[in-house]
Amino acid sequence: MAAQFDADPVDERVVKALGHPTRVRILNVLRDRELASPVELSAELGVALGTVGYHVRRLEALGFIELARRTQRRGAVEHHYRARQVLDEADAGVTAHPAAGLAGEAIVVARAGQAALARGGFDAVAAHADLHALALDAHGREELRRALAEWDATVERIARASASRIAGGGQPDHRCAAVVMCFELPVGLGED
Repeated sequence: MAAQFDADPVDERVVKALGHPTRVRILNVLRDRELASPVELSAELGVALGTVGYHVRRLEALGFIELARRTQRRGAVEHHYRARQVLDEADAGVTAHPAAGLAGEAIVVARAGQAALARGGFDAVAAHADLHALALDAHGREELRRALAEWDATVERIARASASRIAGGGQPDHRCAAVVMCFELPVGLGED
């Protein structure tokens, strides 16, 4: 995710990297440990080595992790990876390690919202914000998960269609951030 919403587009690498829970778990392990191999990650996470290997390759290709060391093991070479810092501290104003996951993104979103508020960005006709504190059972939680996935797909469809029109010679006339956050509330917060 870009730290400066008024200057940089949302970094699709962040969306792709954090779009799968196994990748987030891998980044969390690498945040806590200096180095780890796919074999070690597989054992620690309880995820098949092939699956871990796939996600490690994707994270490396996206620039979130890097090969740090190769070790000979019983006639094979074991690769050890480390997490890379993705957001520039000067741009983000915070230390944002990719393994910070949603917490790091929430900080960036809060700062972008604060900057938009200072510039009058919430005065626009299209500006909209809602807050709903919900008490959900398992069925409600699953319904909300599906609704959020549909929302995400709709936003992506709208963005792709706009990008296509702009690429065809159209001009962007609106830059915005569309944010939906769903997170656990501390006990007592949001209760009536």
